[in-house]
Amino acid sequence: MKHLFLFLSSFSFAQTYQVINSDKTDVSYRGLAFENSTSFVISGSKNTIGKSTDGGKKFTWINPKVVENRDFRDIEVIGKNNYLALGIDSPAYILETKDGGKSWSKVYENTEKGMFLDAIYVDSKSKKITVVGDPMEKDKPFILTSSTTTTSKWDVAKALFGQPLRLKNPKEAFFASSGSNLYVDDKQALIVTGGELSNVYYYTPKGGQMYGLEKTKSSTSGINGLAYDATNNLGYLVGGDFTKPNDSKYNFFKFKITNGKLVFQDLWSYPTGYKSGVTIISKDKVMVCGYSGVDYSVDGGHNWKNITTDSYNTCTVSPDKKYVILVGNKGKIGKITL
Repeated sequence: MKHLFLFLSSFSFAQTYQVINSDKTDVSYRGLAFENSTSFVISGSKNTIGKSTDGGKKFTWINPKVVENRDFRDIEVIGKNNYLALGIDSPAYILETKDGGKSWSKVYENTEKGMFLDAIYVDSKSKKITVVGDPMEKDKPFILTSSTTTTSKWDVAKALFGQPLRLKNPKEAFFASSGSNLYVDDKQALIVTGGELSNVYYYTPKGGQMYGLEKTKSSTSGINGLAYDATNNLGYLVGGDFTKPNDSKYNFFKFKITNGKLVFQDLWSYPTGYKSGVTIISKDKVMVCGYSGVDYSVDGGHNWKNITTDSYNTCTVSPDKKYVILVGNKGKIGKITL
């Protein structure tokens, strides 16, 4: 195990960064979810799923035996010792454990050619589970829905909140880089795309809307992830071109939802390079990560401080807001104490 400590102080804030685990150097991690303030689960390639119950000091590997050689691009917690893991690609699987990873079962399987599931979102209030996948029809995303109370039943959705699903361009898709292409609660849904076009699709019972986002001409660019805080009505989108990790063009957007519409906010500066993951820490504090490293803002994204140039795919703040866990390629797991 490798440990690296780095203390940073600027903009009247300080953080301690450390690499807390790099044992599995042949594994790429992208899935990350907290069960409580000290326990979290991670998922990645080579059938790998891990769990820590002490804030990242130790890890237990709880790899499923019901499937082999899957890349688990996302993982979500739906209850105590109850997790869902999303495995790609065709055949695509959703696995569930109800005993903290001691045993796993298949709750969804799809062998259709071209099937690629990208992300899961669980809304604890409404108990809705929503999964987004790459288009199986040229004009709409592939959406699965279920409930935390009935995970054995999955429906292929044709609409969200009564609004038909759509994609403007048949070559739009979803980057499965951080399991954060969508947000769903009891009132609304947000889905972001990349590829030939990059758009935000917003669904409510009152209607569906699409917002075009600026991007480079490359089909490897666009939005990779989103985070939305309904309490503070604050959202962020992150992306860029993953083949150009140091290019900061169109890598960050900030928005609010006002009178049923997305309103984008002007920004003074941008984080450095391509970003795939974003986590909202408070009304003013936000952290982003990607191949170009980890950046932190304490003023809502107007000014940024680079914490490390180490590459990470996904970042998530703990429920008590005391630290952020990061997961990335080459088995790297990081921790930033706030």
